[in-house]
Amino acid sequence: MRIYDKFEILMQKHITIKTIKFKQIILIAVAILFFSASAAVSQKLKVKGTITGDGILLPGVSISIKGNQIGAVTDFDGNFEILANKNDVLVFSYVGFKTLELSLDGQTKLDVNLISDISKLDEVVVVGYGSIQRKDLTGAVSTIKSEEIEKINTTSFEGAIASKAAGVQVVSSEGGPDSAFKIRIRGGTSINASNDPLYVVDGFPISGESIDTSTEMGNSSTSPLATLDPANIESIDILKDASATAIYGSRGANGVVIITTKKGVPGTSQINFETYTGVSTLARKLPILNAQEFINFRNEYQRWDPLFLTTDPGSGQAKYLAESFRTPDPNTGYYVPIDISTMSFDPPLLIDDWQESITRTALTKNYRLSANGGNKKTRYNAAVSYQDREGIIKTSGIERYTGNFNITSNINDKLRAGINGNVGYIKRSGVVTAATDNNQGRAGVVTNAVLFQPIQSVRIWPENEYDPETGRLIANRNGDVVNPMLMLSENSMNGVTNQTRLNAFISFEIIEGLTFNSSVRGYSSSVKNKAWFSERFGWSRSLGGKAVTSFFNSGSLATEQNLNYLKDFGEHRINAILVYEKQKNSFETLRTASTGFSIPNYNLNGLEDAVNVEPTQSNAFESSIESFLARIQYDAFNKYLVSASLRYDGSSRFASGDKQWGYFPSIGLAWRMSNETFLKDNQIISDAKLKFSFGESGNTQIPSFQSKSAADGAGYIFNGNLLTPGASIVRLANDDLSWETTTEIDFGLTLGLFNNRITMEADYYDKETKDLLLAVPIPVTSGYQTAFKNLGLVSNKGIEFSLNADVVQERDFKWNMNFNISSNKNKVLDLGGANEFFVTSIGGGGVNNDYIIRVGESLGSIYGLAYDGVYTYEDFVEFDGMTLEEATAKIKADEAALPDVGMWWSMNNYTLKDGVPINAQVNNGTYRPGMTKFKDINGDGIINDDDRHIIGNTLPKHFGGMTHNLSYKNFDFSIQSAWSYGNDVYNKTMRKGSSTAVPWRNKFDIVKNVWTPDNPNGTWTGFSGGGPSGDIASAAYDTYIEDGSYFRIANINLGYKVPKKVLNQIGMSFLRFYVSIDNVYVWTKYTGWDPDVSVGRNQLTPGLDADAYPRARTFRTGISARF
Repeated sequence: MRIYDKFEILMQKHITIKTIKFKQIILIAVAILFFSASAAVSQKLKVKGTITGDGILLPGVSISIKGNQIGAVTDFDGNFEILANKNDVLVFSYVGFKTLELSLDGQTKLDVNLISDISKLDEVVVVGYGSIQRKDLTGAVSTIKSEEIEKINTTSFEGAIASKAAGVQVVSSEGGPDSAFKIRIRGGTSINASNDPLYVVDGFPISGESIDTSTEMGNSSTSPLATLDPANIESIDILKDASATAIYGSRGANGVVIITTKKGVPGTSQINFETYTGVSTLARKLPILNAQEFINFRNEYQRWDPLFLTTDPGSGQAKYLAESFRTPDPNTGYYVPIDISTMSFDPPLLIDDWQESITRTALTKNYRLSANGGNKKTRYNAAVSYQDREGIIKTSGIERYTGNFNITSNINDKLRAGINGNVGYIKRSGVVTAATDNNQGRAGVVTNAVLFQPIQSVRIWPENEYDPETGRLIANRNGDVVNPMLMLSENSMNGVTNQTRLNAFISFEIIEGLTFNSSVRGYSSSVKNKAWFSERFGWSRSLGGKAVTSFFNSGSLATEQNLNYLKDFGEHRINAILVYEKQKNSFETLRTASTGFSIPNYNLNGLEDAVNVEPTQSNAFESSIESFLARIQYDAFNKYLVSASLRYDGSSRFASGDKQWGYFPSIGLAWRMSNETFLKDNQIISDAKLKFSFGESGNTQIPSFQSKSAADGAGYIFNGNLLTPGASIVRLANDDLSWETTTEIDFGLTLGLFNNRITMEADYYDKETKDLLLAVPIPVTSGYQTAFKNLGLVSNKGIEFSLNADVVQERDFKWNMNFNISSNKNKVLDLGGANEFFVTSIGGGGVNNDYIIRVGESLGSIYGLAYDGVYTYEDFVEFDGMTLEEATAKIKADEAALPDVGMWWSMNNYTLKDGVPINAQVNNGTYRPGMTKFKDINGDGIINDDDRHIIGNTLPKHFGGMTHNLSYKNFDFSIQSAWSYGNDVYNKTMRKGSSTAVPWRNKFDIVKNVWTPDNPNGTWTGFSGGGPSGDIASAAYDTYIEDGSYFRIANINLGYKVPKKVLNQIGMSFLRFYVSIDNVYVWTKYTGWDPDVSVGRNQLTPGLDADAYPRARTFRTGISARF
């Protein structure tokens, strides 16, 4: 082998060895790197956990490792999972909550609760035909979110608003299970037109006027949104000032309540189940006489005399009254008063507490099942609920079935569509309450429970009605007052309500920032009521019973097309919208009635077989409104805000021409001072905004076609015979009639302190409503009574203040408080040349003109006489100079000298001194001590209608509410309170319940202070017997006007959320137990059922309590679960 070849072989071996060694080195290096990486990975922790915010599971929370790009997002149930080093810092961020940084320190299980960031909460506010960020608002808008509604678990959406929003007064009509509420936003603006706000549910406008649920008698009503389950509401936005409400033009004068129902949330589908059971009891009783006190009253009214043993003066009535609640003494034969605490009777006396008898412990059962979820393209939410709610008055109650759905879908990047709706059915059973007339036994069951005597005499009076089988007293005074239990068992008032609301829309993005939206919406409501009034007692006895049915149907169809443009230009933003809208409404009613039924229990189902079939009454009309509107919002440098709108409305309610159309403009300006350099880094003031707005809105809520003449059925009398019926003109035309216009200015300040831990908002507003739609009296020579004209002016001025504070914001303990207070001054400035006109409220009793609308005064003014106690001995010549004892001895001696015809001391007559006012309705020479005395307001010495004056006002000086929300770990607690100060309540039920002239009825305990010779210091009208009482039956007295101020603990709620680790074991994602109490306690001087009452279904007689359904106190316990 050559040397060269050997060298080559050696070199190849050397290279091979080197190559092998190099490969080994590479493999070793790779192995080292691999194991190093494996070791590094093995040091990573798999961190799992759940994120909540204010106790609510949060989907979509961003979790990242500080200083790293690695991140994760929570799923629909708030769960997350992420890989991190044991010493990493995790960053949690979510809109509306403060960003949280948390060091792991080796933890692998985290349950994180984010803290609310007040500056970001409620960032998006629905303002009508769109939404904007709250920081960009130039108007006055209050918002209530679903979280606040769920904390009190209210049964109506009005209950969710009550005491929650500044400037918004919510008053219950009465206490029935489906009673309507009256909502007033910044006071009443109209006299004859409606003062109810406009409701907008998912874009559909609905009138806020209550729906009548009474038939023939009573004035009970329910909400137009009675079938809307509050649990389905996502948010309620209340537009208060004209710059916000002008966007709704001719329907926005009374404010706008925008209700947005819940929508689906992208993520894992979830099922929710909620249920609660409630127990309701009578919250308070009326102060009326008990059985023994009634006995004492009757015995004081009519004394007994030994003459009754041999004579029967007064056609037997005096003897009956004297002996009905007395019993013969076995030794003397003289009658002595009954004392039920010491005497026994066989058979026992029939004693009743009618307030207890007609009421019960009422049960409420509520169930709700919902499902929601979706993905990036399609979202859905659906719910069904059932409520069975007994009223605290026996036989009354409701069953409510509701269904709600909402589906939206992003068809592609530019096209979106959706449909939502609500279907509801309510079945009612009830009683007559808020009776329009309480004469001739027409009062409702509540008033009869107050007035029906609590103990039955063993003696029979022929003018009373008795059950022939049981001997029970059915009615007295020919049916004037009726046994309330018999009314419950034999009378009936039932009804059903069906409501449907549907909304479909499509949205298309034409170019970036420019979107076209089109929607069609429909609403229908059907109410059917039936009532039967027994042939056995009361006013319907003489008719042989009466059966009545009534139907009320309404429908509405609306279409809307709009173009919305939203674009940022550097530090400038423009948000503009153009809208065309048209809505058509229909309305129809039908009433049928019959009297005289000979077959028992065959009445409502056989109206045609009655002795007398009354003529059927029907009514129907249609109306429509067409609208064009534009709005632009401009934001410059995130400091200067301008909002302007113009709406052009046309309404079919008015005659064709210029009066049919109107413009409604608005403008709002705001300056965010906190973004200026002089406040930019302020450590105290974190947000500050000044705002000003001006706008006009309208009101058309009067009966349709009042501008046109109308004809109605009529007959022609000839020779005493009614000839072929025809028609005649019943209303004059007024082609100049148009809508009311409300002009309003608003100045406001919003302030946030200490990083918005404390936020405040204050507003001052001044609004005037001109061209009032007044029903003006016209000369009788015209052949007509009234005609609608545009006359008059009403003013409302007020201030509002609200405060929200995060008092404590620790991880385990949180305390939030919100407070609001409002004051509104209402004044009538002009009535078209007239100075005043009068209104008579419901409740009858012969009282008329008990409310007044007067220039210079506010609406809600009560008109009547000032009670001045009674005429006393000092007012009469015959008792001049006598001591009290001497005067008492004289009046008793005069009584003893009376002939045996009446046996009443009140038959004595005396002479009034000069200067003592006389009563125009009392004949001279028939006065005596104990008669009603009134204040001589005009000083002419005569009490008559000229002495009537304003004796009360039902509008409060201020009202408000306060809520505290606390949570500690898994426990949550809230307490809600409300108050009203300076308002009066007209307790018209007192009218009959305090009259001492009639001995047959029970009384309020005010009669304990009745004047008698033995109680000469008594200040209440004495017994009149056969002489005049001095009462003026046609007038209201200031004694019926009571201070309606109150402070109420409205709701207390305590809940507990089951920990996540327990939920994981039972396969649930959320479970909360709670107990709640509604109407916990009320501090008030008012003696009626409740000071929060207004049974008159109009704005002219607010604060009226007449035969109202009593209010309940309710204890509830419930469960909310999510799967």
